[in-house]
Amino acid sequence: MVGLLNRSRGLAEGVAVMICPVLLALALNIVDLNDEVYGHGVPIALIAMAGFTLITGICPFMLCCFLQGFPRSSVILAITSSACLVMLAYFIAHFIIFKSVFITLGVLCGILLMLRTVCYYYYLYDSQNGNVPEYTAIMQSVLDESHEFLTGVTGILFLGFQGLTLDGDVRTISRMGGEPMGYISFIFITLGVGSMLLEMTPPKSFGERKVVRLTILLDCFMAAGIFMLLLVTMRKHTQLEMVALLVFVPPIISFSSLLFLVLFPLDGQDDEDPKPASLELTKVTFTGFLAVSIRTISNTSPNKFTGFFLLLSSMAIGFGLSWRLLSQNNTKSGLTNIDVSPAHVASAAKIASILTHFCILITTILFVAMASTASGK
Repeated sequence: MVGLLNRSRGLAEGVAVMICPVLLALALNIVDLNDEVYGHGVPIALIAMAGFTLITGICPFMLCCFLQGFPRSSVILAITSSACLVMLAYFIAHFIIFKSVFITLGVLCGILLMLRTVCYYYYLYDSQNGNVPEYTAIMQSVLDESHEFLTGVTGILFLGFQGLTLDGDVRTISRMGGEPMGYISFIFITLGVGSMLLEMTPPKSFGERKVVRLTILLDCFMAAGIFMLLLVTMRKHTQLEMVALLVFVPPIISFSSLLFLVLFPLDGQDDEDPKPASLELTKVTFTGFLAVSIRTISNTSPNKFTGFFLLLSSMAIGFGLSWRLLSQNNTKSGLTNIDVSPAHVASAAKIASILTHFCILITTILFVAMASTASGK
């Protein structure tokens, strides 16, 4: 029950981060949804869907707090909120991407959510106590950390997606070839929502090793989605494909350093077991990266520092994700099974941490230079 409470709290925070900017943009008239490109009746329907999604995302945590003996109610609302998130993403998606793609994905995600619901309640009613099984404290920590990672990554993808379709000029973005960003964002948002639900209520038949493998697989898959979005975005802003491929340098360096430490152990390695790295720096950097990239698509004469800012911020995001993955318990547990020392993993995570902060420092300097140049016009 404690694990469900923690993940319900994470779901509530994630849904609030995803939905509140949409409601804020509509409340402050940042986007004119009465424009013919959006169609008739969109404002009311979008506001209603966003509000209902926000309510159903917060309620599971409230029920876990006040009705601890009834986890089923929280799970039902979590499933409802997940379905609403997919529907809301589907609703926003039709502004920028082709119908055949997002209708197919929406149907598939809906089917997967329903199958997950059926499987969950089949095992739930089949159990003697009728409650979700409790894993060990370490496994609960693995699930909580992975769920937090998936929620954070899905949240920043959703923010970028709604910014691309609502805050940007839809006509200009479509004309300038911004659809691939929309495709990738929508695909990984829908898969991320399903992954969040899966880890919130993991299959009862899974043992601890399967849970570790599941969380590693889902985390790496969502991280790969972020790197794909970074690659596509950088290719839109640079004519040299080799420059765009630099987004893969951070994970290569981070995990190569781990391999180097395993093959050539160094004296005085970090034996401390660090806590999972916070995603806050990565979220802020990703928000800035998407904001600048969306504006650059609509602007035919971008700032001269824009290209360097996007490159350094994408590398900061890559190092931040690598730092987080290396510092999570599921990664350490999985690598321990193949005789990799936790000290090696901690040292590799420390290297990724240093490089993350270095890239963010350079990105901040470039951002100040961009602001100074813009204010001097």
